[in-house]
Parts: sequence; structure tokens; C-alpha cells
Amino acid sequence: MKILSITWQSYFNMLYRASKNIKEFELKVYSSRALQNDPDRLSTVMDEIESADILFLYRSNEPIWDEIDRKIKDPSLKAKIVCLGHDPSYWRLSNVEPEVLSTAYRYMVINGEKNITNMCRFLAKRLLGFNIYYEDPEELPWEGLYHPEADRIFKDINEYLRWYESNFPLRKGLPTVGILFSRHYWINGNTEVEDMLIGELERLNLRVISGFAYSVKDTALGTKGSGEVIEEWFLDGSGRSRIDAFIKLISFFLGTSREKGYNKSETAVEGVELLKRLNIPCFCPISSYYKTISEWEEQELNMDIGWSVSLPEFEGTIEPIIISAQLNGEADERKKMPIEDRVKKLALRVKRWIKLRDRPIQDRRISIVLHNNPCASVEATVGVAAHLDSLESAVEIMKRMKDEGYKIEDVPESGKELIEKIMERKALSEFRWTTVEEIVQKGGAIDLVSLQEYLTWFSELPFKAQKRMIDAWGEPPGRYKDGVPPSMLYDDKIVITGLRFGNVSLHVQPKRGCAGPRCDGKVCKILHDPDIPPPHQYIATYRWITRKFKADAILHVGTHGNLEFLPGKGVALSSGCFPDIGIDTIPHLYIYNADNPPEGTIAKRRSLAVLVDHMQTALTESALYGRLEELEELVGQYEMCKQKDPSRLHALSHMIMDALKDSAFDKEIRIRWKGRYMRLSDLSQDEVHEIPFNLIVEEVHGRLSLIRNTQIQDGMHVFGRIPEGERRAELIYSIMRYDSEKEVSLRKEIARLLGYRLEDLLKDQKRWDASSGKSYGAILEFIDRIGKEVIKEVINAGY
Repeated sequence: MKILSITWQSYFNMLYRASKNIKEFELKVYSSRALQNDPDRLSTVMDEIESADILFLYRSNEPIWDEIDRKIKDPSLKAKIVCLGHDPSYWRLSNVEPEVLSTAYRYMVINGEKNITNMCRFLAKRLLGFNIYYEDPEELPWEGLYHPEADRIFKDINEYLRWYESNFPLRKGLPTVGILFSRHYWINGNTEVEDMLIGELERLNLRVISGFAYSVKDTALGTKGSGEVIEEWFLDGSGRSRIDAFIKLISFFLGTSREKGYNKSETAVEGVELLKRLNIPCFCPISSYYKTISEWEEQELNMDIGWSVSLPEFEGTIEPIIISAQLNGEADERKKMPIEDRVKKLALRVKRWIKLRDRPIQDRRISIVLHNNPCASVEATVGVAAHLDSLESAVEIMKRMKDEGYKIEDVPESGKELIEKIMERKALSEFRWTTVEEIVQKGGAIDLVSLQEYLTWFSELPFKAQKRMIDAWGEPPGRYKDGVPPSMLYDDKIVITGLRFGNVSLHVQPKRGCAGPRCDGKVCKILHDPDIPPPHQYIATYRWITRKFKADAILHVGTHGNLEFLPGKGVALSSGCFPDIGIDTIPHLYIYNADNPPEGTIAKRRSLAVLVDHMQTALTESALYGRLEELEELVGQYEMCKQKDPSRLHALSHMIMDALKDSAFDKEIRIRWKGRYMRLSDLSQDEVHEIPFNLIVEEVHGRLSLIRNTQIQDGMHVFGRIPEGERRAELIYSIMRYDSEKEVSLRKEIARLLGYRLEDLLKDQKRWDASSGKSYGAILEFIDRIGKEVIKEVINAGY
């Protein structure tokens, strides 16, 4: 007798172990992942299906399942088919009684080597009458508190804490880290990652409360789910957090249940609310479910983005550091195994976040970094940020920090004073008009790093990273290389530029990829090569911040700098990736533009940034002015005269054409001419005369309406400053004007009171309304003016 099984990787290992336990009949097990990657082997297995007595399938999502489905639907197939999977529709491919399916599923979902072995015995006896003994599914814990040195699983948090304190009395009173991991790895005896992480955290003098859960709350199974156990274990009776940091090793949302599913927005919201109650940093490191450790090491762009990275981000988790990948065993066996140096990195960063919170405010040291865009006028690019006055914002942040108790001295009064101080002292990298001698002479060097000191930091880098830097910039601290001079050296020491304000250091981001003050095109090629590593001074600056200044956190102000765009893997970085090298173990905060999530995501994933989104610049209508205002008046007169005084139309048409040419607006008007749309300015006078003038007027209405209803920015936002007065009303209304798809809509209501349907006005803005003497676009502008007045009234009323 033969049972042939094809199953997804998560269940393969246990079925493979069961095949070694069973001697009475043949059990052959295949991984669907492995078959997907080996078409020849799949073909052989498809032939084997024909000789199987029982076919046990556990479906996943690989494309090969379509071929397997076709095979098992063949009526000549003799096998008893047991097909299971997370989707109940898969069960319909079975040809056995529902009771057999539900029993087999219970064996599988409880899991464990003993249960899976007994499931195979059960199928042999129940489906084929094979004379063999089996046991019913053994109930095993769905969730429990776990420690690698404990001889049991704890169901109660107080029991676990008593055991922990009796076994580790010297750790009493130390900061505590909570860990939650998937029950799957405990039941499979594959806790190497969790064991190493617990060991590293305890080595750093941290206490650990660790446990596993089934991830999905399922009333029928009796599982609590991850959210419920977090409340039991990590919150005390008064609702306060027992832990100082939380490491979530489960990708599912914390609110996941069998009824709600795992990928709905409301499920994510539940997890967010729970994490708010914990009110501590929540880390969700990456585990690769498909790549081996060696594949991860070799490939630049890889990883299981959707599941391991993107999904946890919806709950606001931070620091996607990879800590594990797969290791191949015999046959198709795979185990999740730790990446040792990445586990250590995560543990160190967790400790740094806890230390940041516990350190007295007056002792905290913070480094602020401003963006500097090279290859442009230096004075114009220092601190440039998208939609943010980063200089004024940096000053506002320092003032607020001082009010909160940070030890900060001589804070500039304004962003203008800050940039003047930066430029006066030349506190930035040498470039074009600034030499390193001038930087040192004028006080822009916050420190000089000796070669010996830098070599201590440089030697920590992986050999490949060291070689890349040496190949590009010469031996430390920088030497002439292929005609490119060394960068930012004074007396053979690396110059660290910046300003000091007590316990705050402020830096203009160091040079990304150029050397010396030259700008002859050669170094610019280096600058724009994405594979070129940063110069020695770049790495020295970030290492100085973390190792010598000993900052407790680094704050990048404004979208965006270049740390997150340095060479390395796209996500799940290694110790040889330059964003990882730059950020070291320091907590990273990044003041970022809320309307740029793609690049913000890069900063979050590659430089481990905690994004602090800032408001948008206030928007206002662009309106019409000058000759365009006159043109609007003329086309209005033209429309009125069509009904009241047609004799003036000819004269008005000439006046309109003159106004179009004088304002160069005829270049904006496109008219259909002989099957093609052409600019009015490209047509001759005779050709224009052949076009019905009403069409030209209609197009003018449309273009003017587009301009008057276009939102434009009004100045720059300053972080921490809420717009006041007129600008606040403008900002609020610029958001509310996009409510036209809503049932309750301010614009809709104002339009209705004026006797219009907003949908009609938006649909055809160039249409002329004879009753008001305005185009639909002009009416929309009028509605927006009224809307802003309504907002002002609400604000003035104190709401």
C-alpha cells in the first residue's frame, strides 16, 4: 500500500518525519515548492500519482497545483483523494467522506510529529481497511509562554515570572522585552531563531517574556490568537505594559481571526489600537520563508516583500531587520535558521531604543542631519526638503526640546540665523567654492578624526564593503585614486563638519559621492553612479555621531537625504549594505513628507527610519490675474452678447484673439483641425477663420477654468507649526474640496443652494451658464470662495 503526499513546505517537514516512523506501508512525501522549481521531478511525481492508493494533498498557491488539479480530476484515477488547504473550496477536490476530511484536518492543524504520524495511520485504516493501530489527535497547547531553558510550557504569566525570577534572580528589575512567535515553530521543534534572540537579549542584560500563539483567533479550535495573548501576557492587571519593547515574529495582524480574516484594514486597526496601549517600540524583523541564507547573501533584490515586510507595516511596526532564512536539509526538508550577525544587530537596536526612553532628558544627546543636494549652488541647497522649511523646522525642534528639558545652548532664533551660521563657519563638506582649509579656519569642523580612530571603525565593516570603498576612494582616510583627489582631509585627519548646541549636534549631510572642490564632470560621474560607495568621510561622520558624540538618536529633517539610497540590498539588508553601515545601532527618526509614501518606505526599510510625517504646505487656488483676467472678461462679454447684442460679436472675437496672442495663451489652446489637435498659435489667420469661433471660446473657457481651479502651494510648512488664520482655512478647505464623492459634501451643499448640481459643474467646466453670466469653472471658483468663508466662520466660532 502506498500513500503519496504533496504538501506546502510548512507541513512537509513533519510529514517527512512521519514517513520515517511508519514501517507498515509506504509513505512518500513531496514539497510543492520543490516540485515547482523542478519540472522534470514534477513529471515523475505525476506518473507516481497513478499508482498511489491514497493521495494526500495540502494545497498552497504555487502554479503547479493547476496541473495537479487536472490530474486528480481524471475519473480513471484509482486513489482515494484527501485534499485540504486554508481555502475550504480546495476540500471539494476530495472523493472521501467529509468526516474523514475534518478528522485529517484536525490532526494537521494541531500538528506535531505524533499527530501527523497517527493521521497517516488513520487514513490507511479508514479509507483502505488496512489493519493498523492509530490514536486520536492529541491536544497540544495553542499558545504558551516559552523559554529555551525551561522544562515546560507555561500557560499563566505569573507562573512564568515566578520561574524566571527564581532561575535568573540577578535580572530582577532590568528592562523587559516581550517576544511573540508562531506556534508552528514550537510544534515543529524549530526554535533556533527564537532561542538565539532570547540569548542575545539576555546577554545584553535584558529580561525576556517570550511566548507562542496560533496567530489566528478561532473559536471552533479554541485558539485565542495573538492579540488576546498579548493582553494577557504583556499588560498587567491595571492595563500598564509589563514590557519595555516588543518583538513581533508573526506577520499576521494582531487582530486576525477566522471570521475577520488576516488582510482587512479593520483587522490592522485592532492591532494598532493594542500596540498603542502597550505604548512601547514594536519591532517586526524579517524572516524569509522562501530564500535560503546563502541565496539571501548573494542576491541584491530579494525577499518575501508582501508577507514579511509590507503586511506588518500596516500596524506601524518598525525596523525590518532580517534575522532568519531557510536552510536545506535532507530530501526537501527546510528549517528556519538564524542569521547570527543580524540577530545581534536587532538585539542591540532594541536595547538602544529602551536606553533612549530611560535616559534622563537632560542627559540625552541628539544629532540632527540636514539634507544637502550636491551639483548645485551650495547656498541654495543646504537643508532643501520637499514641502518643508527644514532650517526653520530644525530651529523649532531645538526650541521645543529645550523647553522639554534637553540641555541645549545658543539655539538660533530662526532658520535664517541657522543657515547664516552654517555658511559663516562653512560647516559643510568642501565643494566648489569651499576648501577644507577654510572649513577648519572658520570653525566648521566639529571634530577631526585621526587615521587610527577611523581604522577602528573601518575594520568593523565586512571585507567586501571595505574593498568597495578602497577601490573607489583609496586606502583610509582617502587617497588619490584614478585622478580623483582625497575628500575632506586636514593634516591627514578626517574633518567632521557641523555645529554644536550643547547636547545637540547639527550636521549638513556629508558628501555622497564626490571628492574635493572640483567640478569637472569626472567626479560627477562618480556622484551619480548608484553602485559607488560613499567616501570615507561619509562613514566617519555617521560613526562619529554614534561612537564618539554618542548620540542617543539621530534625526534627519526633511524629504529626502541620501543615506537610504546608498548601495546595498533593496530590503532585508546585510551588514555589508551601506545604509545599514551608516545607521549603525542608533535609533533613527526621520521628519518626512506625508504625501511621499514610496520614498518614505525606502527610508523605513533600508535605513531603519521611524517616519514622523509632517503636514502639507497650505494650498490655495491659483486664480486668474493680468491679461488672463482681461481675457476672462472678454469671453464673458462674448457669451452675453450672443443673446443680447449679436452685433458686437465680430469686434469681440478680434479682441479675444488679440488678448490670446498678447498673453501667449494661444499656445495653451488646442483645437481639432483636419483630424488632429493643434495649438491655436500654430494655425494661420486664414485657418483660424475657418474654425467656428464658438469652439475657440469654449476651449478658452476650459483652460481658464483649469487654471483658476488648480491648487498651488502657499509657502513652506514648518514642522510643529499649525497654520493659522487664512492659511488654516485654506488648508482645511483644500482637503474638504475633495469630498465630492461623499454623500455629505460641503461643495455639494453650496452648489445646491446656488441652484446647481456639483457633478454637472465638475463634468464640463468650460460650459457657459447664461443665467449667471459665468462658465461652470468660474462658478466652481465662486463655490470654493464661499466654502472657505464657511470654514473661517467655523474656526472663529471656536470649534
